[in-house]
Amino acid sequence: MGTYHGMTLKSVTEGNQPKKPAVPNTQPQQQQPPPSTPQPIVSSAQARLNAGAQPSKRVSRTPIIVIPSATTSLITMYNAKEILQDLKYVTTEEKRQSGEKRANEVLLQRRKDSNSTVPYRVIDNPGKLSQNDWDRVVAVFVMGPAWQFKGWPWGGNPVEIFSKICAFHLKYDEMKLDNNVARWAVCVIQLSRTKRHLDRAALMVFWEKLDKYVFILFYTTTKLLFNLSLLNKFRKSNSIFVAEANKKKYLFP
Repeated sequence: MGTYHGMTLKSVTEGNQPKKPAVPNTQPQQQQPPPSTPQPIVSSAQARLNAGAQPSKRVSRTPIIVIPSATTSLITMYNAKEILQDLKYVTTEEKRQSGEKRANEVLLQRRKDSNSTVPYRVIDNPGKLSQNDWDRVVAVFVMGPAWQFKGWPWGGNPVEIFSKICAFHLKYDEMKLDNNVARWAVCVIQLSRTKRHLDRAALMVFWEKLDKYVFILFYTTTKLLFNLSLLNKFRKSNSIFVAEANKKKYLFP
């Protein structure tokens, strides 16, 4: 008599049933997508480093000269290059008649005694200047009416503006000086209507004054006092600019 050792209760009561053959699965299996390539985990600190490694936009260092937008001004966007770069006065009307187109801005090349050149940007729409741009404004040509400075920094106050920016007024020598210009800290440059051979000497006054101003700003702010006695002479004769020079940081070419 056999034993039931190793048998289950179901096999004892029902007996051993023949196993049914396995039915193959005829349904097509869905194709699994290939495993994606694992992406490296970047920490937030590394992400900031990567962002900082991106090249930043180069900040312009070109100094800016602002001129009036009024067509009655002796200096306009039509003749600014002739006046300031070539040191020769040509009227706006002459430039128009020659087919000259008005430019939105003019890039001057100021030639120094050492045959090196320094670029200057000339504009007549200061409303488009950013704060960084205003830090590079070094000169302004004044007409006379105070509304010329509406919307400017420093509350549009001409007295405050001219304590920070070198101011000039261009006029014909026989014209009466504007009352506002007469009481403002403005360098007046007079031109002859007919004697063009006098232009160069008269217009060089602009660069002599501006070069002195830039000299103080550059060497005072960068502390490159290679000639202290010379700098002190400039300080005494141009004390109006020294205080502002200690605040601004000009890095001209």
